[in-house]
Amino acid sequence: MRIRKYDVDYGRRKMMQSVLYGLGAGVLMPWEKVLASGGSVTKAYPDELLSIEVQSKGKVKVGDYITKDNVEYVKHLLDPGAIEQITGPEGRKIRIKAPTLNPRDLVSAAYYDATEEDIKSGHKGKFDADGNVVDENGKRWSGGLPFVNPTTGVEVWANMCLNIGRADNACYVIEQKDYGATGKQEYHYNFQWVELNSTARNDRKVFRGLENELRRQCVFFAASQDVRGTSFLSIWDYDMRKIPQLYGYLPEFRRVRQFPSNQRFEPLVPGATWFLSDPWAAGDPYLTWGNHKIIERKPMLGAWSSDFSKHDENWEPPRQKDNPKFFDIPYEMAPEVIVTSCEPVGYPRSPVSKRVAYVDARNGMAASNIRYDRQGKIWSNFEMAHGQFIGGGADGKRVILSADGKNPAWSWTYVHIYDFQNRRMSLCNHSKGAAGIEARFQADPEWLYETYCTQQALQQLGRA
Repeated sequence: MRIRKYDVDYGRRKMMQSVLYGLGAGVLMPWEKVLASGGSVTKAYPDELLSIEVQSKGKVKVGDYITKDNVEYVKHLLDPGAIEQITGPEGRKIRIKAPTLNPRDLVSAAYYDATEEDIKSGHKGKFDADGNVVDENGKRWSGGLPFVNPTTGVEVWANMCLNIGRADNACYVIEQKDYGATGKQEYHYNFQWVELNSTARNDRKVFRGLENELRRQCVFFAASQDVRGTSFLSIWDYDMRKIPQLYGYLPEFRRVRQFPSNQRFEPLVPGATWFLSDPWAAGDPYLTWGNHKIIERKPMLGAWSSDFSKHDENWEPPRQKDNPKFFDIPYEMAPEVIVTSCEPVGYPRSPVSKRVAYVDARNGMAASNIRYDRQGKIWSNFEMAHGQFIGGGADGKRVILSADGKNPAWSWTYVHIYDFQNRRMSLCNHSKGAAGIEARFQADPEWLYETYCTQQALQQLGRA
């Protein structure tokens, strides 16, 4: 019999004090000390915060599925979107897996190494007079997580925003299938999503000398045929008070045009339930949103780390057998989740009243981002998981390598964007390739810039 040193409520009480007194992550020791020493998650958190059995009082265990028949035992560990999906007409079922205990498995190798190096050297973020992140010397941020132990809401959102994919350069293929209320598939798209950070990079460089930019993002639709050639380019200023410039190429008009800021709150293509404002809970610069708050800190179930071993050869996860709107993906316990909210103060015409993100305190990443409409009603939930691309394949030993050619790739693997008001779903997965495009973890940043990240590139893509 194991004698517990800490009762089941100890960690919760400690995290309540952290919110009250503005303390950072970690219960048994500060989280940054764990990262600096390369230790296990258990050095910062007691077992009781990592055990679904303890948290559910023995009613749910690893390997079980949460369904409408047992969800009452874990409601305190779920966000309201997941609860509605399970208890409502969708009848969602969620498998539980063991928690991730190695901090290195929770983020890309390059970002982890940069963060660890920052902690050891004393390199850390702060806000300048305008509210932008700079380092201890007042220079543009470079490196890993700027606020390893965030104590305010704006620090949490800045962590998510500066390097949203935790990679300096990213070139994803996204397969998107859009479903109506009845579960019938209505649209199917394949598109390239490119991210190229100019600053806030893990390599601590400024790409092409673009020190006044944060990043460039491009979305290029390769299929279906009716949208092929459609592309969008978003250019982010380093000043987080500025709304990104948004350009788009529409094949029917054969030209690039600039879009107004409210385009960030509209679907890019028919059937989609997501906006540019949604991804990673940080689709907009954090200072164009305001009233950032930390609501609470608590242990939670969520898609904190993927199980890539169950994904097929084109990297698509399995489906829930009785409802094709949902992937059959696992949730796991995270010992400390920061529940944080903000409001769109920079967008007077925004149809959104607020968003609430559920952020893993260990890596600063959100697995759930709930959007509320102007009446304060739940509108959609952008749910996503990240993880290492390890496991599965013909021999069960598949490994997809990262940009360094040595470490396993780490990235997002799937996204559910569920519209609660009309029961529509955009189901997305990180795809190996389709429609002539492919995922490129080792893409050359110069090639990405010239091929995707200029207005001229949009024209060339649309006419190819």
